[in-house]
Amino acid sequence: MRFELYRVTISRAHRRVTGFVLASDPQRAEEIVIANEIELNQENDGFTVERVDDTLPEDQRLGLDALLECAPAGFASFNPQVGWIAHALPAPKLHLYRIEEVSGDEHFVVAPTGDVAAAVYCECVELKEGEARMFRIHDGATGLKNKALRGLPALLEFGPVGLAVYTEGGWLLKD
Repeated sequence: MRFELYRVTISRAHRRVTGFVLASDPQRAEEIVIANEIELNQENDGFTVERVDDTLPEDQRLGLDALLECAPAGFASFNPQVGWIAHALPAPKLHLYRIEEVSGDEHFVVAPTGDVAAAVYCECVELKEGEARMFRIHDGATGLKNKALRGLPALLEFGPVGLAVYTEGGWLLKD
């Protein structure tokens, strides 16, 4: 069965969040959003669902066919270097991981699992052919100052998956 991709925009008390849902039809996409809201004990002021797989620009189609053909129904996000990634089910909670290279460099990655974080890191740092890097994966929130924790829940709600950097203005995803 080939799924369809829907953009869901959820109105929260103080902000709007946008995510992407993989489902067989709009009704199933709504059911997935409602189940996710219940699972995460989130309140909302309503949401909209719009099919987007047939209208995405060419630069946002990397991995889309594989996602529509092979991934399970649920949430997904797009990363320009990696393409479309299905989130973990039943609750597609994303986590912040800290990649610590042996050389001392650190990178933060938003991903559903450590395995996905490692794959995103390896793809996004653009390793040269034959190049290897030793690194460790840690819980990215451990050791962050309170200021850096602000805004993190909003980023981890629906993503997208990818390399993240903290600036004075908050968390941003690297392109």
